[in-house]
Amino acid sequence: MDNKFGQRLYIFFGFIFLLFSGIFGISSITRGVFPTGQELVMFGISVMAFCLAYLHPQFKENDERSKLIREKGMFYSYFIIVSILIILSGLFQFNVINLNGIQTVYLVETLIIVTVFLSFVVLSKTIIV
Repeated sequence: MDNKFGQRLYIFFGFIFLLFSGIFGISSITRGVFPTGQELVMFGISVMAFCLAYLHPQFKENDERSKLIREKGMFYSYFIIVSILIILSGLFQFNVINLNGIQTVYLVETLIIVTVFLSFVVLSKTIIV
């Protein structure tokens, strides 16, 4: 699989998942139960696919730079995710947001996916080895 084909494949899947999240979002809005959660996960997967399309040329070569991007990305993502969980627990404690259990799991899942892959993209722009 050459470099351009891999990027195009990720972009294709990104648009497919973005389309699915839009369809799920519109259907849940028309039913009056937005957000159900699935549309958030589909949106997170589309962000992941677009990030992987951007990172594909760099991650294809399993060199020192790509390993450093993954390592630092996971390190920074850990602290960002813990901060997000602390903020979410405060919002739940003071009844600022009202979600049921499955919506909360989907929200946290989406935030984890988006945080990890966006940190990879940010670090790929800043790390020069």
